[in-house]
Amino acid sequence: MGDVLEQFFILTGLLVCLACLAKCVRFSRRILLYWKVLPKSFLQSMGQWAVITGAGDGIGKAYSFELAKRGLNVVLISRTLEKLEAIATEIERTTGRSVKIIQADFTKDDIYEHIKEKLAGLEIGILVNNVGMLPNLLPSHFLNAPDEIQVSHRPV
Repeated sequence: MGDVLEQFFILTGLLVCLACLAKCVRFSRRILLYWKVLPKSFLQSMGQWAVITGAGDGIGKAYSFELAKRGLNVVLISRTLEKLEAIATEIERTTGRSVKIIQADFTKDDIYEHIKEKLAGLEIGILVNNVGMLPNLLPSHFLNAPDEIQVSHRPV
């Protein structure tokens, strides 16, 4: 009798697990098929260009590719011209979107006019500020941060 009861509980548990799994699959299908975070046209309605600072590698590079895949033209800003040229070529080749590059070293103070001139006339809808600059090495409130900026230690 004990073996039959044990088999019954195992079978009941298995049926309950399968029912829960079926509900999870059905719920996931509904979410994935009918719910989208942002339609593609939303990003383009903000403006035709996205500006990405720190686009030479890492997160900035990933943002550049993803925004281009979603239909935006991109402006890549970083300090290493060779990396920018290689990334720009790859984005243009894989997505067909227009790419502009601006070489700028954000540790310098005299770069902002150059950037402003290069961005003039572009319909910019998105800015990804990924340049890797910190007001200081310790966490602090933005309004209490000193005026000078320290560069975070990122590989070149």
